[in-house]
Order: sequence, then structure tokens, then C-alpha cells
Amino acid sequence: MADLMELAQQFGLPEHVLSVFRDKGVTSISTLVKTFEDDEQFADFVAEEVQKKTGSASKRLRLALKMVYMDAVQKARSRNIRPKMSSSPVSSSATSRAESENGEEEEEAFEDEEDIPPPPPPPPPPPEGPAWRP
Repeated sequence: MADLMELAQQFGLPEHVLSVFRDKGVTSISTLVKTFEDDEQFADFVAEEVQKKTGSASKRLRLALKMVYMDAVQKARSRNIRPKMSSSPVSSSATSRAESENGEEEEEAFEDEEDIPPPPPPPPPPPEGPAWRP
């Protein structure tokens, strides 16, 4: 438990956030990485509980929670603790959704490009050579 609390304090998490960790049983790095699949899930869970307690959960808090999660995963891996992996082939994080949406847009753009013929080549230079002589 001391490891997780020390890590959380390094990122400046206030006492009411640490009390959410204790109340919800997220008491060690091992518990954290074995319970949550990614930083989004962890940040959403804790921020929701903090909001219930205090009435607000800032973006700054969410960012700090994500950084705590990432450091916890790094420490867990260095101790040979395997983090929980997603059971779905596509991650539920926002970045994965954004990447997949961008991929769909790119595919549509390629489909549109197939219908448009390429532009004609530029005309050849005049016989006396380029016009920009020094």
C-alpha cells in the first residue's frame, strides 16, 4: 500500500483522492494493475468516485491519475507483475477509438481518389532552357 500512496503523492494527489483509493480497495500497485485494463478506465473510475465525494473532478486530476496508472504499470512490470489485459481485440481507450475513426476516414479518402484521374504532366521546358538563368 505504501508504494501506491507514495506514487500518488509524488503526483500531488490530495488526501480526498487517496481516501477514495482506500475506500475502494485500490491499496497497492499490484491491485491497481490487476484491476484496471488501462489508464482511461482507472482515471474514469477514480474521478467518478471523487466527483461523488466532492462534486467535481478536474481534467488535471484525470491527467494525474493517468500518470499514476502508467508509473504503476511500469513498476509492476519491473517486479514481474502482469497487468490486466483487455479481453476485447480493440482497446476501449479514446486514443484507440480516434485512431480507428481516422483509419476509416483514410480508407474513404483512398476510395474517392480512385475515381479522380491524375493531373496531366507539366509542359516540357522551352528549347532555350529554363527561364531563371543567373
